[in-house]
Amino acid sequence: MNRYSKIMDIIVISGPTASGKTKKAAEFCKEKNGEIISCDSRQIYKYLDIGTNKEGSFLQNGLRRIDGVLQHLTDILNPDQNYSAAKFVKDADLKISEILKKGKVPVVTGGTGLYIKALLYGLDDMPKADKMLRKELKAKSQDELYNILLKSDPEAAEKNKKNPQRLLRALEVNILSGRTIQEHFKPKSPRYNFKHYSISADNKILYKKINERCKYMIENGMIEETQKVLNMGFDKNCSALSGIGYRHIIQYLEKKISKEELILEFSKDTRHYAKRQNTWFKAQSDVDFIFY
Repeated sequence: MNRYSKIMDIIVISGPTASGKTKKAAEFCKEKNGEIISCDSRQIYKYLDIGTNKEGSFLQNGLRRIDGVLQHLTDILNPDQNYSAAKFVKDADLKISEILKKGKVPVVTGGTGLYIKALLYGLDDMPKADKMLRKELKAKSQDELYNILLKSDPEAAEKNKKNPQRLLRALEVNILSGRTIQEHFKPKSPRYNFKHYSISADNKILYKKINERCKYMIENGMIEETQKVLNMGFDKNCSALSGIGYRHIIQYLEKKISKEELILEFSKDTRHYAKRQNTWFKAQSDVDFIFY
């Protein structure tokens, strides 16, 4: 029997940034009595709402309400805490169980492809962090990490070129195991009965929306939001502030770039990120696309 003909345990709605995933998920939840589980590696952080495009109103303990629909797993970490696909799977499993017990449909929604794949198929065992090696790698610049990883795992180097935390982890895994990080993700049987929908947007429309949204964020509080987190004592290199947009704002605050350059670079990197997301989801064999 095709697994899609069974009763679904969960629904997944994925897609690139700015494609309207959360809106689509909220509509589905209202129709099918569901609750959203956020699958976003940035919305997990507290205090950073504008630049991560959180929607609705925050209630408590990682719970938000969007147009009458509950959303789980946002605002659960401080900006200097680390998160991973393995931690997401553990947290999402718990929320899925809670939602199913209420007789509702869990709707996993987000654009972090690795988290979605890990939830649906599980993760291969990877080497644990090595304190001495990690200290050694942390002493290197982002460019140095990239150039080292480029020699042994060019795919991971290019994919994570703008993300120092993931560059470091991919290099650490490679050094400790002798295998690329992708080699650790072997094909597995699904962990859930599921239906995976991904939003596919015309690039011209999507990129225009991204440009408008990035400019809106900068003009409507994202700079002040970043400064507030820095004023709280969090380091400019902490996990949350390494994301697209926030790292550009720090350059602006340090007077290394102008506001015009900030908006241009923020928009450009976001478009590139959306392109990588599209490539990822198009490569997944379990996806049904929603076009707009």
